[in-house]
Amino acid sequence: MKTNRVTIKKKRNTSSMKSPIYFLFFITSFLVCQTSFAQENFEKTKIVTNVFKALKKQKVKIFLKSLPTKDDITYLIPVERAAQPDKDIPDVDLIISNFKRDASENFRKVIKKGNAFGVDWKDIILQKVSYDDNPDPDPDIQMERGNITLVCESNDKKFLIVIRKTYKIRDTWRLMDRIKFTLL
Repeated sequence: MKTNRVTIKKKRNTSSMKSPIYFLFFITSFLVCQTSFAQENFEKTKIVTNVFKALKKQKVKIFLKSLPTKDDITYLIPVERAAQPDKDIPDVDLIISNFKRDASENFRKVIKKGNAFGVDWKDIILQKVSYDDNPDPDPDIQMERGNITLVCESNDKKFLIVIRKTYKIRDTWRLMDRIKFTLL
């Protein structure tokens, strides 16, 4: 009977020795999964799908859907005024008009540049999307900002489309600058 107790006791010690290891493994796995799930899947964001679809169809109208809306600009103006009270901020309609004009021109240049390098826009394939955080230089403006890069391919040509200075305004990523075409 004593040997049975010793054997049972040894088994308990062995399993209790493994417990901290299993617990540590569980906690580590949980934290890794939590971090990976907390990161946004940029491939599925509206800005990426709109920009990619616009390029594929060569439709500036689809591209312009990625710009901030009137409500977005109205939301941003007080934020900007609070950060820079002396700055002269134009009217909302003028801001939107300038964004549309500049974005349309930029879009056409990207299409033209891609054509010059042999890109067949109708057949582009999205291979990868990445995000590089680019915090606002003004610490008073607390807003998520960064560059979104689309790695694409067409006719055995690899290229990047960088959506520069995107801002997350009210949980939606918006195009605040230009896109850039770079042949790899």
